[in-house]
Amino acid sequence: MRKLFLTLLVSVLATASAMALNVNNTAGQLAQAVGDNVNISSLVVTGTMDARDFLFITNDLDELTTLDLSQVTIAPYNQNRVLYGTVTNYAGNAIPRTAFFGKKLTSVVLPQGLEAIGYAAFAGCYQLRSITIPESVTLIGDYAFSGTALTSVTLPSSIVDMGKGVFSRCEDMTSADINCNYIGEFAFLGDINLSDVKVGPRVNSIGEGAFNGCAALKTVEFDPACRIAMIDGEAFINSGLESIDINSLGTVALGDWAFAQTRLTTLKLADGMTRMGEGVLAHNRLLETVTLPNMAHANRPNGRDSMTPTMRQAPGRYMTIGAISDYAFAGDENLNPGNMLKKGVATIGDYAFYNVCNEIDTMRLPETIVFLGDSAMAGMTGMKALKTAAADVPELGQGVWAGVDQPSIPLITPSDESTELYKAADQWMYFFFEADDFVLGDVNGDGIVNISDVTMLIDHLLSAGTEINERAADMNGDGVINISDVTALIDYLLSGRASNMTLRTSATEKGRFATTGDALVIPATGLRAGQTRTIDVALNNDERAYVALQGDIVLPEGLTLDAVEGIDRGSDYTYYMRQHEAQENIYTMIGVSMSMTPYTGNEGNVMRLTVTAGKDFQGDDAELVITGVMLVSRQHEIFLSGDAVGKFNDATAVEQLNADREIASVRYINVAGQESETPFDGMNIVVTTYTDGTMTTVKVMK
Repeated sequence: MRKLFLTLLVSVLATASAMALNVNNTAGQLAQAVGDNVNISSLVVTGTMDARDFLFITNDLDELTTLDLSQVTIAPYNQNRVLYGTVTNYAGNAIPRTAFFGKKLTSVVLPQGLEAIGYAAFAGCYQLRSITIPESVTLIGDYAFSGTALTSVTLPSSIVDMGKGVFSRCEDMTSADINCNYIGEFAFLGDINLSDVKVGPRVNSIGEGAFNGCAALKTVEFDPACRIAMIDGEAFINSGLESIDINSLGTVALGDWAFAQTRLTTLKLADGMTRMGEGVLAHNRLLETVTLPNMAHANRPNGRDSMTPTMRQAPGRYMTIGAISDYAFAGDENLNPGNMLKKGVATIGDYAFYNVCNEIDTMRLPETIVFLGDSAMAGMTGMKALKTAAADVPELGQGVWAGVDQPSIPLITPSDESTELYKAADQWMYFFFEADDFVLGDVNGDGIVNISDVTMLIDHLLSAGTEINERAADMNGDGVINISDVTALIDYLLSGRASNMTLRTSATEKGRFATTGDALVIPATGLRAGQTRTIDVALNNDERAYVALQGDIVLPEGLTLDAVEGIDRGSDYTYYMRQHEAQENIYTMIGVSMSMTPYTGNEGNVMRLTVTAGKDFQGDDAELVITGVMLVSRQHEIFLSGDAVGKFNDATAVEQLNADREIASVRYINVAGQESETPFDGMNIVVTTYTDGTMTTVKVMK
């Protein structure tokens, strides 16, 4: 038995020693040093190595998982002998090409003096999860770590040459800290979980396809000192990019399709940019705004003048970018380019705005425009007017406005003489020509479509002496101004198609309209889940009388708005509401008197809101807010009022809601019409009669 135990112990020790090996090597002798221990899983090498030793690892150490070369010096090898591919000359301090290709390595420690990592050196090492690249490395070859299991990487500033696809298809990669000279072509291609990217101050360009397909990448963090001159073609195509600040980077050029198929909503291009590649922002369905570069000084840091003559405005100054490239914004269906094109834009490329179908009040072309390419604005079905500042008719490619209802769209030109030229020009001639500039719905001509246009239109119908822009007021296009245009304009405001809805523009309009201390007032309300309540909203107006109001009603979670109606001082008013598509807890509300009866007096109720609490409604501390409130005077002036806030609690007694009045009687009516002095199970209509003769009704659920 003892002899058997000793035999097993020797066998175990032999196996253990075969799994791990420490070798002090002389260049070219690793095969002899390892001997028969080719099944080792761990190897520590000290001394020197050359390409012959790496070839031994490549061909013979198939079970190797951990490798420590931290104390190795890699010697050159040049004996006119092919070891890898067709290469015969192997530099010192360099890992040869494909040296560890497809190995089972999980951990590698590289030599401290390493200068170069060869082509595909670690490619396909599908279990390699971590590696530290020494500060001495200056070159990383193509696909060096492609297809590995690396989760993070730090690229030091010593790297001056980075090949293609170095970390491509590393699907476990989540973070990258990059401070090398440039980010190589396809560097992180297909790294679908890469979400944290930091770019250091030394990086000056981003190569083609560098972050192509990085679906988890929402933004990129740039060092404040970083300047990226070039973002090459497809650099972020098909990525999850939601925001990126390239304006502060001084980027001069964007390559073809650089930001196509992302989740960007807005982008400001860097001042001084000279080139936008083909399809640079195409097929970004969430993109809403793009800001073209402003003028920039000619004297760039490198002293080179790379601007084109068409971009010059004055000595030492340049205009914005001169050309909108082919397919630049094609398929960006939510983009509003109405005011995008600045003076200096000379050409618009083929399909540049193809199927940009968002509602656009007026699409404006600068005076410098000379050419629009094939289908440049085809499919722009949301365009309501086209205004050109170019006195001379720009040349056109084929089908520039294919699919656009040109006869219904006014074309506004800079002069009567220009109008005659456009009327005679191919494709241009099919627009509707109108001498005066207008925006549909802008009845008072102030450039904004809002509630004051409604009151102006009603006033015009009541008193024909009120001057309006009749083209803008003819909302249904039938050539007659009547009450149907009022309702169409209100619907236009409620639907969100107007360019200046309250929630979206209140911040930017604060300087345009005066403010007032007059305000809506919402009382505290007792409400529990499952109940329906009416809430009477008052208007305190010490400063002036009003004939209309507009605002957005924001409800807490679990509450729905069933109705808005005028009461007391607002009984002569019609109230309209529309639930927002994107935010279901917000309702746009408009109240207007068709007879222009003002809200006179001061305190008193003007409207009643009927709300229903769902099962997930939490009454305590919940708030109902009316925000973005606009009050319109009899002279059609808009005054911005503060937000009205009403709090909820979970009290349920009708008596509490009306504590300021003495109750004479309370009756409960169920859905069958039966009456009782006590509540029925289920839905009740509660009719409360007060000693002053007034009555209120409210729906409650028992």
